[in-house]
This record gives sequence, structure tokens and C-alpha cells, in this order.
Amino acid sequence: MGPAMLSKRIIANEIANSPVAIFDKDLSKTELFKIQSFEFCSICGARFGIGFHGECGDEERAKEEAEELPRKLTEILAKDHRQNREHKHLIELDF
Repeated sequence: MGPAMLSKRIIANEIANSPVAIFDKDLSKTELFKIQSFEFCSICGARFGIGFHGECGDEERAKEEAEELPRKLTEILAKDHRQNREHKHLIELDF
């Protein structure tokens, strides 16, 4: 999935205010992504930027979720490996 598709998917799915993780190699190509932190997959080392798309990120919410979001992403990435599937380039963290 290319960067343009990432931006379109985020907006199309109305998750602009929701936290997401974007694969590191796609971050430079994705417009208006506000990075809160980075997280590595503990198994394969893939790096993801965690944050909010566009100017929509809620600063207060971001502070509250600062510890929770990396934990959620780590669980998702580990599950990918347990199920022998590739990591998505865009992972929704608000579920």
C-alpha cells in the first residue's frame, strides 16, 4: 500500500482523530502525520511511527495514551508473527 493510499485510507475510514502506527519506510511519504513516538517490533526489528494523522491529533489524548499505544502496537506486531503474516503498513491503534 503506497503513501497516497495510506492518507486516503485514513481519511476515508474517518480515523483522522484516531491513533495509528505507520511503517517507518512510509513515514517520509505520508503527509501530515504527527509522530508521537517510535516503536520497534521485538521479533523482526521493523520500526513504526506512532501518532495521529494531520492536524487533528488531540494533544491531551496523546499524553494520556503515551504508554498505552506502544504496548498495543507491540501486541499487534507479536500477533502478526504468531500468525505468520506480514505487518500492515498502517495499523489502527484505537480499538
